[in-house]
Amino acid sequence: MTDRRSIQSQERILIFRIGELGDTLISLPSLHAIREAFPSAHIALLGNVDSGARHVTPRQILPAGLIDEWLSYPSGNWRPSFSMTIKLLTRLRRAHFELLVYLAPRIRSSADVRRDLFFFRLAGIRTVIGNEGFEPLPRLTSPLPAVEHEADHLLRRLSKSGIPGSPAGKAKIELLLSIEEKRTADAWLLKHVAAKSLGGLIGFGPGSKWPSKVWPEQRFAELGCRLIRESNVYPIVFGGPEDRGLADRLIGVWGKGTNAAGALSPRQAAAALSRCVMYVGNDTGTMHLAAAVATPCVVVMCAQDWPGHWNPYGEGHVVLRRSMPCEGCLLKVCVTEGMRCLKEIEVDEVTKACSQILGRILATPGREVLEASAAL
Repeated sequence: MTDRRSIQSQERILIFRIGELGDTLISLPSLHAIREAFPSAHIALLGNVDSGARHVTPRQILPAGLIDEWLSYPSGNWRPSFSMTIKLLTRLRRAHFELLVYLAPRIRSSADVRRDLFFFRLAGIRTVIGNEGFEPLPRLTSPLPAVEHEADHLLRRLSKSGIPGSPAGKAKIELLLSIEEKRTADAWLLKHVAAKSLGGLIGFGPGSKWPSKVWPEQRFAELGCRLIRESNVYPIVFGGPEDRGLADRLIGVWGKGTNAAGALSPRQAAAALSRCVMYVGNDTGTMHLAAAVATPCVVVMCAQDWPGHWNPYGEGHVVLRRSMPCEGCLLKVCVTEGMRCLKEIEVDEVTKACSQILGRILATPGREVLEASAAL
């Protein structure tokens, strides 16, 4: 274990964390732990989603004050090109960082980790934490074993360097939404949702940038119709601008609903999801947003990753997943079983899971309901 006393005097810190919206959200407990350990340090975050990408950048979602400087290389490249590598290396050397916090995702191989650490040493950073306890994912077997959640894995790695964190499964994904962000989301909801429907909002997440994670559209259509008919809920479809067409089609089938895809900033969307009684959908960044604001999730999870690795964090969620001979493929587009892992999850099963959560929540005395005064 690294002696914390040997690192606590560091004044310029670089955090390496790559990935998209979900990757950023589940790193939040670790980022808060780092800021608490180094309250006066200058902390920079290096990621691979830049401001020119159509993906959500860390700067768009992380609370103010957590990170002081934002660095990135082009989105989609887990390894930058040679010219980009030299440019980034030069920039880091000039920044004179004293400490690297290595929060690379567990999906990185041992060779990737060695390459990363060599790169940062070339950048002049001699002290590293977060690399101890890095464990690659287990080898492919059938069925795949459940693994430690990514959020807990990051915290455990930090703990080996003397940075305290929460016990496994007990961390908080603190977005620290502002009053203004909540008021903006409430005002948007009051404008787009009939007042009589504000007590039974359900957030839907039918899209994903990974086609291998998308449950069939017609099943979302049938699921929404059933929940509207049986529980009188009001659906709101969340996602990015690329999901607006899908949302419009579903709302057309359902006969009611609101299209929030691309209409709110990521943090405003989180505030709106906090007003929903539940979320139902695919394994997406929207799912992690819902879990972050303690909205119960019912998730149709494909089998391309290890069980438990990317579940919605926290309690009260339901994950529906099928074990398959090809599970653990990590493919963005399914090329083996024709999306069998998702297609075997039927509408009846998802409806039942949603109904159980709705029955519990809607029967809870004193459940918070959005009122017009909330947006004033």
